[in-house]
Amino acid sequence: MAEVHFFIHISHNKENMCLVLVFLYSKPDEYLLNISANTLWSCKYQNDGALKFINVKTIQSIVAMIPHRPEILGLPLSERFFLVEKPGLDVAIMAGIKDDIPKDEGGTVECI
Repeated sequence: MAEVHFFIHISHNKENMCLVLVFLYSKPDEYLLNISANTLWSCKYQNDGALKFINVKTIQSIVAMIPHRPEILGLPLSERFFLVEKPGLDVAIMAGIKDDIPKDEGGTVECI
């Protein structure tokens, strides 16, 4: 999981690429994941130490990372973030809101 900071479009060897600069989150805390039956994905934000460029096509979904401070056995309280999939999507669907993704002439999604 990662937080997107910006997108860039570059050409390299006559090939166009869309890249994303992301800040990576840690892996989920195994204890919280186990006691929650794999439903609480609690991660730490890794700041500038985990910067990475990725291809925009590797993004699989968009989620929200919500701050929280859980008590984990024997560990001091620390700022963590838990994953929420599709926040607000149910309300948007009830309101009839749709996003149109621009496509090129061949029917593929444009890289902006």
